[in-house]
Amino acid sequence: MNYASLIESLECAVIVIDRQSNVELVNIAAEKLFCQSRRYLLSQPLVNLIPNDSVEKCIEDCLQNNAQFTLREIAIYVAGRESLVDMTLSCVTNADGDAPSILVELNVINRISRFMKEKNQLERQQAFRLMMRGLAHEIKNPLGGIRGAAQLLDRELAEPSQKELTDILIKEADRLTRLVDRVMGSREQLKPQYLNIHEVLEHVLHLISVKSSEPVIVDRFYDPALPEINIDKEQIIQAVLNIVGNGIEAQKGRAKIKLGFVTQFERFVTLNQEMHRQVLKIKIWDNGPGVPKEIRNSLFDPLVTGRPEGTGLGLSITQEIIQRHKGVVQLEDHHGKTCFSIYLPYINGDSSTSKGIQGY
Repeated sequence: MNYASLIESLECAVIVIDRQSNVELVNIAAEKLFCQSRRYLLSQPLVNLIPNDSVEKCIEDCLQNNAQFTLREIAIYVAGRESLVDMTLSCVTNADGDAPSILVELNVINRISRFMKEKNQLERQQAFRLMMRGLAHEIKNPLGGIRGAAQLLDRELAEPSQKELTDILIKEADRLTRLVDRVMGSREQLKPQYLNIHEVLEHVLHLISVKSSEPVIVDRFYDPALPEINIDKEQIIQAVLNIVGNGIEAQKGRAKIKLGFVTQFERFVTLNQEMHRQVLKIKIWDNGPGVPKEIRNSLFDPLVTGRPEGTGLGLSITQEIIQRHKGVVQLEDHHGKTCFSIYLPYINGDSSTSKGIQGY
């Protein structure tokens, strides 16, 4: 058997390093993972490719104890993009029993990691919604009583200064009722229609350009061949508007506000534990300071916000709207910028029965 050919045909990336941690062998999968040719990778210190203290320590222990180690979810940054890998390090012994080299196996787990995050996020949000809707129901009942009592009291009062107090009670009760309704989410049935997604995005940009007091610069990277997609126009506008609004707020006070829209077509993507053959991906990025690390994992939960004046409902509502369309929203990286990606599946042959559309 030709073992060299066997190693070349493996889907997992294989690297062999010497005692000085310099690369002395790679396979084709490793070239693809690091987006570099074999000539460039050979003789490179592994630390240049994977700068991670845990990896360096495991290499030392591996050589000293002739042991095997497995590291989970190691981040590798290539061409401005992050890849997560599971890494296994093991000694390669020669005929004399020495261990002059270490075999490094790298399995990319981006899809698996994303799938698990989606699953955990979906389950957590469903639990949150059930809890919040139950709580909202309990809050609305006394609010209705407070409002009714304030109205009755208002009719009995003749003094204008006293009527001002009942007006405050009524207005605050109404405000809390609206807030509770937002927490409970929309219960309107979807009204889908086949739409050019770029028309929806341009409508959102028109709305924010009218409202914003600062100039808004938008970079558009539209795929002109995208087919129409069957969505509820008003709800998708609201979902996108929530993300864009956060991006503008994050850049408040700057002379210029910068946003970016990217649309693209993807195949065979798993969303909400279901495989879809064709998916529309919308990337919305901004030049803000980014999402605080401590809230990244709970960013789409209700009432979670990184801004003191925020309600923490915008992204939760956006996620619910997109999930009702069988899609998901994710926080991703786009060349170091804050980026939210919306995935919307083409269902029932949307993309095969619709004609391609022209971009802007």
